[in-house]
Amino acid sequence: MSDVVSPNARRWLDTISFAEGTWGGTAPRYDITFGYKPIKDLSRHPNQVVQGGGYSSTAAGAYQFMPGTWADIAKQQGLKDFGPRSQDIAALALLRQKGIDPDRDPITRENIAKVAGTWASLPTLRGESAYGQPVKTFEALRQFAEKRGGAAASGATPKAPAQQTTADKTSGLGQILLNKFIDMLGVSGVRGLGPRSSLPTPALPDYSEGEEDLASSELDIIASALKGRQEDEAERQMSEELASRNLVSNVQAAEAAKAQLLAQALGAFGTPSSAI
Repeated sequence: MSDVVSPNARRWLDTISFAEGTWGGTAPRYDITFGYKPIKDLSRHPNQVVQGGGYSSTAAGAYQFMPGTWADIAKQQGLKDFGPRSQDIAALALLRQKGIDPDRDPITRENIAKVAGTWASLPTLRGESAYGQPVKTFEALRQFAEKRGGAAASGATPKAPAQQTTADKTSGLGQILLNKFIDMLGVSGVRGLGPRSSLPTPALPDYSEGEEDLASSELDIIASALKGRQEDEAERQMSEELASRNLVSNVQAAEAAKAQLLAQALGAFGTPSSAI
């Protein structure tokens, strides 16, 4: 391995050191054990039990390697000492073993969780240590990583999806399908209403992009069935009601009839299996 560590890999190493409590302010501390006991000889892993904070551990170095972990990775990488360069090489190798490319992959919540089983101070997706130990929050890690090289390497903190309202469900593909449904029924003037808050809006399926053709086909079938089975009955009922109200204009009666038909059609759209 080259002695030159890429900026992104350096951010990963520094962030792990920060999480493990070995960050020295400007660089990792390679010469301390768990419990901050100095390591005088970096020719090998000290393999010494140290107590601190109610815990006992043999972890040592900037990335708090356990003796067994260090022995395995040192053998794989051909490392002959426990010096800073060897510790960096070993930590980067552990990242790669977990599917992280430290030269390219950003420090995101998901990537951090991939290596939470290697470093106990890194949070899982649930925000906890994989070993029940004190853990740094992802937000703290994100802020530290940004200071070590900018937001591009840290990733954005995922936000919980907002609760979806009925109006939200008619956006995107759902709105396209609803518009198509309205067009099929031939209802004039509907597009002039602006937001469809005045219409009886059914809860539309949340189709993905790849399902658009299937959704459109389903909609064709539903619309055809509704028009064929409900139009005559709907018009008869509407004619009786319109006559009883003595509407003054045939144009007004026709528009009201179309709006009523749309309401019935959309009401049935929520449960298509019972309408076919």
